[in-house]
Amino acid sequence: MSEYVVGVDGCAVGWFGVWQTQDAADLYSARYQSIAAVVDAHPDADRLLVDIPIGLPESNPRECDSAARQRLGARSSSVFPVPCRAVVEYAIEAGADADYDHANALQREHLGSGLSKQAWNITPKIAEVDRVLREDTSAVDIVESHPECCFAALNDGYPVAQPKSSTTGRAARFGVLDNELGGWQACYNDALDEHYRKQLARDDIIDALVLVAAGQHPLTSLPADPPTDGAGLPMQIVVPDTDPSWHQHLSIAKQ
Repeated sequence: MSEYVVGVDGCAVGWFGVWQTQDAADLYSARYQSIAAVVDAHPDADRLLVDIPIGLPESNPRECDSAARQRLGARSSSVFPVPCRAVVEYAIEAGADADYDHANALQREHLGSGLSKQAWNITPKIAEVDRVLREDTSAVDIVESHPECCFAALNDGYPVAQPKSSTTGRAARFGVLDNELGGWQACYNDALDEHYRKQLARDDIIDALVLVAAGQHPLTSLPADPPTDGAGLPMQIVVPDTDPSWHQHLSIAKQ
């Protein structure tokens, strides 16, 4: 029996979710204005896999990010440093007046390294999820995952080499989905038809789809025993708990 899993990715105008309910062959999708709206729409879900950092560092970079980069090898750049809690709290307090240069200085002060523009741009979404997890009392299990780590785990342990922004990169990821998730193509095409690209990118759809596929497997945490942040949230990235076909040969390879 499949589980009721929702794969959630941030998009330009909110959040995009794909889900498959228990014993249902069809996939469904929708765009939401907030992560709270996603949770409210799926109160009976077994879990939500979200491509957004959960658990914020205060004085040291997150171990889960380092572990994810190791798994991805040449694709490690898709895992970027997470804003520290001081940056996220500053972004909440400053609102529209929040300034990247000040946030970058805070990041250097607390973590000893700068804040990328990419991380800064998604800080409002990080804050949104952080707020829901700290205030919400719903029974839905919301966990952080990473689409590229999921693709690698479902691709016999090999990260997909081509960037997902390219035609070949999308095709390679579709090949993985084809082996893992029935109905993905109809769901992908429907989402393309229903939303403007300026609202929902192809990458957002693909990422949400692989999170649903990942959620149908047993999950493991990176790292295995994750620490918690100052708010008690686990600093972990969950991925499918799958052994590649070549895993059986590791003992020979070590000789």
